[in-house]
Amino acid sequence: MSKKFHVIYHTGLKLPSHSNYPGGVHRDTMSSVGSSIAVVKTRPARPAIQAAPRVSLANTAYTDLKRRILSLELEPGQFVTEPALCDLLELGRMPVHQAVHRLMSEGFVQILPRKGMIIRPDSLHDVLELLEARSIIEPQIAALAAKRISAEQLVAVRALIVRSSGLVDERHRSEFLIADRAFHQAIAEAAGNSVLIDAQRPLHERTARRHLRVWEPDALSVTQREHEAICRAIGRRDPVAAAKTMLAHVQSLRKRIVGRPDAGARSMLVPESVDSRHGMLNSKVSL
Repeated sequence: MSKKFHVIYHTGLKLPSHSNYPGGVHRDTMSSVGSSIAVVKTRPARPAIQAAPRVSLANTAYTDLKRRILSLELEPGQFVTEPALCDLLELGRMPVHQAVHRLMSEGFVQILPRKGMIIRPDSLHDVLELLEARSIIEPQIAALAAKRISAEQLVAVRALIVRSSGLVDERHRSEFLIADRAFHQAIAEAAGNSVLIDAQRPLHERTARRHLRVWEPDALSVTQREHEAICRAIGRRDPVAAAKTMLAHVQSLRKRIVGRPDAGARSMLVPESVDSRHGMLNSKVSL
């Protein structure tokens, strides 16, 4: 009985030249023993399907917690636990844990091992150190922005000035401070230095919490005028004037904080009471 062997091969596959092949030429076909040959052609590979970008749950937890800290929903001196934060954010423990450690590295929380954490209250000394650092970094950022800002970025900065001009009423303080952070962030981005951007952001955000507690009624108008001066200097692409106006802005804030009769009072740093919702303790912590 005769046997049939089916040979499957890829077209276009060439076997290397060998002395056993007649004439020493390439053989790009193969014969089968028998009468049946099956040929399978190679198909082009399908392009990989790109997965839609996903927002990290840890980043979501970080952004939400920072927003609550900066708005004083989570107040300085407040004691919280990770389970309570999980309930508050409706997220699992791992992303919340990662977010907490990121916030700790930025100076917003202090972890108490095996107990929980405290929303870190900044003392007057802490705030003055933050402002000292800002007075060194931010004038240089403004000077670089004056040199490097693009036309599109300048339009965006001016738009923020227009936006904040309608928020100088004391009733809009929280909204004004959001615009304030956006203004300083936009200038840092215009400077075109990622290291300076990362250095500037936490310094400004930590001093922003103090603003919510100690600013005088006319502070928003004063800040608006100072921002407008900075914007004009950057718009003229004058790095010297940009640095001077930014330094004057930071020094003005320092003078307003230090000049308050209650500047060093603990009541300005730690809340009078702590919300007991979501399992948070109704207590203050002095550090």
